[in-house]
Amino acid sequence: MNDNHAKNPTAGSTNEVRSSGSFWSWLYPLVIALVGATAIQYVLVRVAQIQWRPVYSWSLYLGLYLICSWVFKRYVFRSANTGATRHPALDWPVPGPIRKAGRPGQAAAFLTSTFLSIFNPFLLLQQLRLTFGQMATSRRLAGSETDVANYQTRVTYRLPLDGEWLVYHGGHTPETSHSWQVLNQRYAYDFVKADSRFARHRGNGRHLKDYYCYGEAILAAADGEVVSVHDGHHESPFTGYFMPDFLATQMAGNHIIIRHAEGEYGFYAHLIPGSIPVKVGDKVGQGDIIGRCGFSGNSTEPHLHFHLQDGTDFYSAMGLPVRFADIVVNGAYTDEVVVERGMRVSFSLA
Repeated sequence: MNDNHAKNPTAGSTNEVRSSGSFWSWLYPLVIALVGATAIQYVLVRVAQIQWRPVYSWSLYLGLYLICSWVFKRYVFRSANTGATRHPALDWPVPGPIRKAGRPGQAAAFLTSTFLSIFNPFLLLQQLRLTFGQMATSRRLAGSETDVANYQTRVTYRLPLDGEWLVYHGGHTPETSHSWQVLNQRYAYDFVKADSRFARHRGNGRHLKDYYCYGEAILAAADGEVVSVHDGHHESPFTGYFMPDFLATQMAGNHIIIRHAEGEYGFYAHLIPGSIPVKVGDKVGQGDIIGRCGFSGNSTEPHLHFHLQDGTDFYSAMGLPVRFADIVVNGAYTDEVVVERGMRVSFSLA
């Protein structure tokens, strides 16, 4: 366990966590779904005398969890964040053939794939590891929310990309966060490439090579040592249908973790299989190529997922806020800045 994040707050900073309750709020849907599923199962088995199988229990629980998560996100968490803003992606083109089905079709495809993933033992085990790991993280960091929000990195980070990219998800507030309630990804970013109309691909978007970001080089955001490499996972067969791959064996797909400093580990995910040129123990320099942007794991379209975390274990780490240096944001250069969803960003040495 590393508590450096709790010992290195910004001097005089007033940036406090504006959470939807507390570090525990992400757990509410899980608990409600568990209690509800247990009660319903009791009535069906003991009262209605229905024959019950274990798969029914998992299906019932995860079905309730999806419903509870949607309700909390839409009504509870959103109402707690009085400054919530509409995600700009709602005005961007829907990628791939699924666009013909509109937003309802997109939601239906996503929920269908999510439901089917509960029958995948690999994803189910990882979800359980994430659930219990994040419970431990909540206990470990109770009372340190402001220290985490004010964390100052020990080294300088550049964008892990070259050229202009669009920040699809990410920011340092509940309103802009990639996944505010999921602590290891609270300060995560999803990067894509888009044209002037915010379309992320050419053609109909059914093929991976249609996407502007696919195959682009992913770079080390700072000097460091490779501590974990996951490669050899297939890419999603559902390109253009807004369906996370329920057949995946690793939710992050092909990914790499680099120790950039004490208590600072870069997490780079959804890479093309076979594109990672480094192995555990290798030293990398800032800007070195460490993989290629792909579409592996739990993803709805090709992109790079990047975040900093305070430990080597994805499931039990806490995400850390990061500012990127030497960056052009929406055409203007700045020495260092917090990037947020909707920004067009590129690395520059100017």
